[in-house]
Amino acid sequence: MTRIALGRWLGSIGLVVVGAAIAWWVLLFPTVVENTGLTLGQALPCIASNSDICSLAMAICGGNHLLGIKHYSPDLFWVGAVLFSLSLIASSVLPQARR
Repeated sequence: MTRIALGRWLGSIGLVVVGAAIAWWVLLFPTVVENTGLTLGQALPCIASNSDICSLAMAICGGNHLLGIKHYSPDLFWVGAVLFSLSLIASSVLPQARR
């Protein structure tokens, strides 16, 4: 596998994983914002961080969430970010395969 192919593969997987994390957040946090005192601006960092305010807002939200999802973990976002970062490294730093 060439470095370009590896980079594309890792980048594609990374973007899909980040997209899945954002979709998960979008399924959960509008209801959290609606049912707690959290603003959308305060909830936005929860995509990448599991701060105390994010955890508290999810815990006290009593709303009915789409698909029954009641918890979000930013770990998925970070896995996707790492995969995408590795794709950049693979595409630019790794030596080109010999033919």
